[in-house]
Amino acid sequence: MLKKRTGVDLLQALTSGALVCGLDGRIVYANPALGRLIGAAAEQLAGNVFTEIVQPPVKVDCALCLGLQSGDISEVHSGFLKVFTQNGAVEELKVKIKHSRLGEEGVLSLIDPFSEDTILTQAHTDFVSTVSHEFRTPLTSIKGFADTLLHYGAQLPDEEKRRFITIIKDQADRLIRLVENLLAASRLGASRMDLSYRPIPLKKLLEKVAQSIQAKALSKTKVQRVFELSVNPESIELWADADKLEQVFINLMDNAAKYSPADKPVSVKAEYLPEDDGLVRVVVQDQGAGIPADLLPRIFTQFYRVENPLKQEVEGTGLGLYIAKSITGAMGGQIWAESTPGKGSAFTVVFPAATPERQAVHRHRLHAPEDEG
Repeated sequence: MLKKRTGVDLLQALTSGALVCGLDGRIVYANPALGRLIGAAAEQLAGNVFTEIVQPPVKVDCALCLGLQSGDISEVHSGFLKVFTQNGAVEELKVKIKHSRLGEEGVLSLIDPFSEDTILTQAHTDFVSTVSHEFRTPLTSIKGFADTLLHYGAQLPDEEKRRFITIIKDQADRLIRLVENLLAASRLGASRMDLSYRPIPLKKLLEKVAQSIQAKALSKTKVQRVFELSVNPESIELWADADKLEQVFINLMDNAAKYSPADKPVSVKAEYLPEDDGLVRVVVQDQGAGIPADLLPRIFTQFYRVENPLKQEVEGTGLGLYIAKSITGAMGGQIWAESTPGKGSAFTVVFPAATPERQAVHRHRLHAPEDEG
């Protein structure tokens, strides 16, 4: 492989990152440009498996990227390159990958970071594709059942007409939720978020959210969703914007319900942090299929959804977790996810508690003279 010296010299001179892999997926050569991208010496990459350097892209059927020793190799697609920072942390860089077969000897992969224009174009394409699909599904149902009522309503029994109207309403509600999420994402992207802080009784809020999700599930699937709520002590109050906080927990708890088996409860536990009683930790735990470790860094990005093997299709745009993370950060909180495939996922949020000190500072700011520096 690469027996001619001119071939090696050409790859050495490339500004694009280049990898040569055997058909077993192991790297036999990496050029200096790839070493600079990754933050490691190129010669150290030889012997590694391709999938240890480049994360398998989502929904791309490429044998090399999936760690398979046989099968078709996609010619061009996107992926995520592992980058090692100076402090030893591992980050991900979105890249464009172009594969070329080297006969029976292996595969040459050229790797380039996405330019800002390319990222924006790809994001726009993903946005249009996702939103078009999400709008089409409920609109098709609404039109189909409305047409049936219009043409055959007189011949249908009242019970059947009521069922059709209920479906139309449910699908209209789905459209409203979609539009609300898109508007929320738009405001977040433009950094337009007005926040009005006050003490929020956490137990009461979680009960309200659970009842809302249960009512929606019951009307759609006739399944009673179970939420096991534990707030200790029950008097916990968060210092947050009430509407925005509710939106965070609606997205987290609804997400847990969607990705869990219908007969499994969703656990929600809240408590003060042992090391800091000025902060409150809330953990939303599902009993779903779990999320592979390599996908966890992506779940809070816009339009990203993990495939659920328990269902053909999970309703939603992939905006819920992005919105939850953005709102949480804006209100001075933190959010992260932990998961074990086959054992479910846990989403943890940490919010400031409504301590007397925070409320006193807030009152002082409200009543302070405008020119007070």
